[in-house]
Amino acid sequence: MQSLGSPAIAVLVYLLMLPCQAFIIREVLVKDSVTFPCSCTGNCSVVQWSRFIPSYTIVAKWKCLGGQNFQKRFEISGDTSRGDFSLMIISVAYNDGGSYRCSCNGETVSEVKMKVLVATVVKVQKKQNVTLPCYGDTRRQDVKDVQWKKDGGKVVLYTHANRSVTTDEAGSRFMMSVEDFLDGDLSLHISSVHLSDAGEYRCLLHDESQDGEPSTVVLEVEGPQRPIFTCSHEVIVLRVLLGSIISVCFIISLVFISNSYRSQR
Repeated sequence: MQSLGSPAIAVLVYLLMLPCQAFIIREVLVKDSVTFPCSCTGNCSVVQWSRFIPSYTIVAKWKCLGGQNFQKRFEISGDTSRGDFSLMIISVAYNDGGSYRCSCNGETVSEVKMKVLVATVVKVQKKQNVTLPCYGDTRRQDVKDVQWKKDGGKVVLYTHANRSVTTDEAGSRFMMSVEDFLDGDLSLHISSVHLSDAGEYRCLLHDESQDGEPSTVVLEVEGPQRPIFTCSHEVIVLRVLLGSIISVCFIISLVFISNSYRSQR
């Protein structure tokens, strides 16, 4: 076995000493806002945010000596006096998806991959039952499980090997159909919906490596509506007649009292 020479060792040590730049992955709903972090050091920095995948474009540029250039809906939102050059994207568009890079004086500081999700909105009244739709091709051998997540936390896991459905929800209000899985129907069924059930749900296949269709469902839960009483034509007529009768009775009473008073005199 040959030993490594001094140049090879030097290169290896150099590579090990290089600072590791964290590659951040963000998933954002279309029309939501998002912020990507970037910190720069130095007395005078030239900071540039660019999107390099799928195509290269500069979305924001900042110079300490003045001169700022931002694309529409992009802005530096951090405290630049403290070296915070975080990028905010307002009302994310579907075509904003891709990989972003922050560089300070030409040196890469951070990279972010953003996936833009399109959500299906489902509305339901409190205490009613609801189904959140999701479909996927379950004929493939690699589709071994399905997960539903709410706001990042797992609520249901279906494992095809033993055809079992497990849920973190007490009382098992969250369920999937084992039979429907074979047809590619991965929908989540929620019974007696609570107000706390509202939120963003994700449908993921095969250890979260694949998205279902739709991959994201936003559940909006509304409180019970107050009954609205409307008067029919018959009820209105009855009220008018009743009012007329009361008026006539009142007039007759006044006439009777007046006549009685006169007779006594």
